[in-house]
Amino acid sequence: MSMLSSFLHPERGYAAGQNQLNQFYGQAQGFQQPYNQAGQQAGQGLTTAMNNLMDPATLQNQFAQSYTTSPQALQAQEMAKQQGLNAMQSQGVMGSTPGLQAMQAGATQIGLDDRQNYLNDLMQKYQAGIGIGQSMYGVGANAASQMGQTATQMGQDSAGMQFNRTNAPGQTFGQMAGAAGNLGMQYLTGGMGMGGFGRGAWSPTGGT
Repeated sequence: MSMLSSFLHPERGYAAGQNQLNQFYGQAQGFQQPYNQAGQQAGQGLTTAMNNLMDPATLQNQFAQSYTTSPQALQAQEMAKQQGLNAMQSQGVMGSTPGLQAMQAGATQIGLDDRQNYLNDLMQKYQAGIGIGQSMYGVGANAASQMGQTATQMGQDSAGMQFNRTNAPGQTFGQMAGAAGNLGMQYLTGGMGMGGFGRGAWSPTGGT
């Protein structure tokens, strides 16, 4: 923008400044938006998790539906069965009801312990997932807060820019009128000096 153009159209400078504001505002919001979106998604997941935890029985039943006996538990049951058979054989009570009941109880307990371990492991992973979700939600909330502050600042800056842009021509005209008025007053009052073209040149003390 040339000096003359800047003088005659001062509002153009504010328009250029507004374009710069728009550019950097868009960049700033763009940087924050992925974190904001991740936080929103995490918030939805946390709401679901909270509802699930408020109904623990249903949640446990959901976990239990996916349970299958682990290979380790199957191996332990087989070992317990073999040990029980060996014990009954050594005692000469092979096939006795108490022995068979004890062997069955041992296998059942192994299965119950395995199921409980499975549920505990799932709950720990579920809680770990909630912790990750809370962290992501916190990052997203901070990003959203920053975006809000940036938008507020952008609004204030743009309002000031628009105000100055609207008033710039009038301010320039006022400055020009003021300068012309000052020159006129100096001429009329002799402010341009005794040897100039003001009234001071024809004042009684000026020699004519």
